[in-house]
Amino acid sequence: MKGQILIGAGLVLAMAAAATPALAEGNANFVLGGRALGENDWSPVEELGVVGVTVDFGKESWPVHLVAGLMASRGEDESMTLDFDGKVSEISFGVLKIWEIAGGKMRPFIGGGLAAVSAEVEVESFGTSLSVDDKSGAFYAQGGIFWRIGSRFNLGVDARVLRGSDFQIGDDEGSADYEQLGLLLGWGWPAE
Repeated sequence: MKGQILIGAGLVLAMAAAATPALAEGNANFVLGGRALGENDWSPVEELGVVGVTVDFGKESWPVHLVAGLMASRGEDESMTLDFDGKVSEISFGVLKIWEIAGGKMRPFIGGGLAAVSAEVEVESFGTSLSVDDKSGAFYAQGGIFWRIGSRFNLGVDARVLRGSDFQIGDDEGSADYEQLGLLLGWGWPAE
């Protein structure tokens, strides 16, 4: 069921990204970076690599753009007897304010919204594994800056925080709240 929901949301996001260039201005940006989770809830895999995509769009007269995103992160830790694998993924929807300065080439942005978060922890020892997962709602805020290189290419940095997640992982309660920093690579439309 979880996979079907993620596939459906991904298809909706892809269709929106394909349709919006004809209707509005926007950006499709990929984020590659790192994510730090709460040490008490995620030790020893509190440092995760993250990859994601966000698509924002809006008409020129709109004060903010609508934004949708998919993010996935994973961290592993191996000791002599235990292997830990932690995963956090999310689908988010919100608003994004982008300013165009320095002739439109430099574009700082801030935004925020709601996220559906899924967390999973797997522990393996001597060929036996235990996997637990849970889902939660949360809210996020993001900010950063990118530069328009040429007529379409975006290059910059993206910072993001997520708060309000609440998980039951086995007998323990915890969260997947995080701080994230990543390299932003993408393209925008219309071409300049």
